[in-house]
Amino acid sequence: MLYVKTEAGRAELSSREHGLTPHQRQVLILCDGERTFEQLVQMMPPTTLAAALERLCNLGLLTSHVPVVLRPVQPKREVAGGDPSDRYRATVRLATEIASGLGFTARLKAQLQIEKAQGFADLSHVVASLCSALEDKGNPPQLTAKLHSLRQMAASA
Repeated sequence: MLYVKTEAGRAELSSREHGLTPHQRQVLILCDGERTFEQLVQMMPPTTLAAALERLCNLGLLTSHVPVVLRPVQPKREVAGGDPSDRYRATVRLATEIASGLGFTARLKAQLQIEKAQGFADLSHVVASLCSALEDKGNPPQLTAKLHSLRQMAASA
């Protein structure tokens, strides 16, 4: 996830009309459209970053973008019986994709939990949280299928 200053955000750097805290101003400066959320988390405490990002987005000073990376299409490998590290990476990818559809605060919380996971045991807790947050919400069939796949992947660990 990338955060980019809006025109209002660039103007705020010189006008200081919104009365930002030093942390919020620092986050606004750091969000240059090139630093990822993961890089920003390494620069300051996650809770401070999350609160600053939420305020800056609510004020319309930042906007978030999911970077598009064009890669050659590789044939899918069967993950279920594959190498445990391949299964883990596939589970992380799917959990991250599903988390991107959550609201701002829930998405940040889920992304941090996914990043902190040290193995399948930790990741299984994140998967359970994601699934319970999204179950029975009248989800489209595509999301329901992804949730089912995510549960299966976490259970096969």
